[in-house]
Amino acid sequence: MDIGENEWLHDIKNQTSRLTRLTNNLILLSRMEEQPQTEKIEFPVSDVAEETLETFRALAKTQNKTISGEIEPMLSMTGDEKAIQQLISILMDNAVKYSDAGGKIELSLKKQKNTIQLSVYNTTEAISKEDLAHLFDRFYRADKSRNSGTGGYGLGLSIAWAIVNAHKGKITASSQDGKSLRILATFP
Repeated sequence: MDIGENEWLHDIKNQTSRLTRLTNNLILLSRMEEQPQTEKIEFPVSDVAEETLETFRALAKTQNKTISGEIEPMLSMTGDEKAIQQLISILMDNAVKYSDAGGKIELSLKKQKNTIQLSVYNTTEAISKEDLAHLFDRFYRADKSRNSGTGGYGLGLSIAWAIVNAHKGKITASSQDGKSLRILATFP
């Protein structure tokens, strides 16, 4: 601190921040698996989805990607509002990160019979059936060319799975053509 800024100190600060985020995510994941009980209150999930979608519009635009939302208004659900907001953020962040150049990203929230369905779709260069089977595994990254500096640690979708599981829901990943990905979370 006495010598001021230099490249070594800058690198140490960056690595410390990355390790702190990794540690916090691992702690969050462990807590959710140990105690999946969350404080459940009724909240306007349509508003949460709309607000979260808006936070990703500028990022998508800077990367020349199209982002859209089809959010059924006035939907509410009982659960942990912060956790659901984090779930939507994780799914949108992955969609923006892993969509192809000039890609398309869609967020959908609707009521289907007695369930609420949250879906995030994005185009991608390629995704295999093997990758789909492991997307929710800890530390799994489908794109092997990404390093931890640009591609995260492979914990986001594990955290998403834990959030959905804590809300007694189900989450799946699918691809119709190997060039797109849809993650669907269904809540009772």
